[in-house]
Amino acid sequence: MCEVCAIFGAGEHWSDFARQRDDRFPFEDILHYRAERRRRIAMLNALVGPLGLVCEDWDGEALALTDARGRTKIAPTLGDVWPIAESLSGRGIDPLSEDFIAPRREAPAHG
Repeated sequence: MCEVCAIFGAGEHWSDFARQRDDRFPFEDILHYRAERRRRIAMLNALVGPLGLVCEDWDGEALALTDARGRTKIAPTLGDVWPIAESLSGRGIDPLSEDFIAPRREAPAHG
């Protein structure tokens, strides 16, 4: 199945529940969701940037990871980011490992 078709029906990941879900103020809900999504993507870029990857929003529904050669893969949910980052970077990644987190924690924030 191609990555575009795989997106449909993927459902929401728990990390996407930044939506306020207040039907009385749908515009505020959209703005809040988009701001929270931008914040999460900035954090992901701080994590995957040292691997030579860039993470971008893909139509507000998924994440697109791109390597320095221009190869892009779509991650439907946050949980899909790590195996895709491994695939594109050619490196094993344990996002909970102190070896992975520590150098990124000490790096200056960009933004």
